[in-house]
Amino acid sequence: MLLNSSVEVFDDLLSPALASELISAISWMPMYFLNRWKEFKSHELDMHWYYPIAFSDAPYTEDVEPKLDHLDGSLQSITQCWHAIKASHGDRPVRLYECMLSANTFGTEGRVHRDIAEDKVRDSHHIALVYCNSQWKPDWAGETLVFDEEGEIVAAVMPKPGRIVKIHGDPTHVGRSVSRICPTDRRVLVFKYWLPSG
Repeated sequence: MLLNSSVEVFDDLLSPALASELISAISWMPMYFLNRWKEFKSHELDMHWYYPIAFSDAPYTEDVEPKLDHLDGSLQSITQCWHAIKASHGDRPVRLYECMLSANTFGTEGRVHRDIAEDKVRDSHHIALVYCNSQWKPDWAGETLVFDEEGEIVAAVMPKPGRIVKIHGDPTHVGRSVSRICPTDRRVLVFKYWLPSG
């Protein structure tokens, strides 16, 4: 595992019981096939699978945490996961603006990107990625990569089951596609939130 100062990895932030419950719940969730070319004008093959869990039309001001609190009982492990991530920041004010499930299959490549367009607020932007496959092998690829301003890889993390990766400052990043021999999709629960710097 390669890390830099903007990336933290936690393999035990969730209890084994909660991680197991979350992975089980995520495994049966339906997915939509999203063509991001239409919205982001990135490239014509920029497509992946996703499921919107809690979104906001006003990401700079709205808090979607109450939407997680009202999820169906079978999905409350998602809410509990968020509460664990939020608690890991102590008493600092955290505001969640998006929660989604993302998936990559062989051939659906991730797009190297940033999550927000506003440079001046990047220092307060955070992402938490929760890897939600029941098992993962290095041969299956699917790494999360983070890049510096010169396009060099400064962090690389395998999607180990139940692992949580926190990325702050919105550096350029990507979730790589799985390999040809991977027998499943790569499922990642994504939380995007604001946390004042300092």
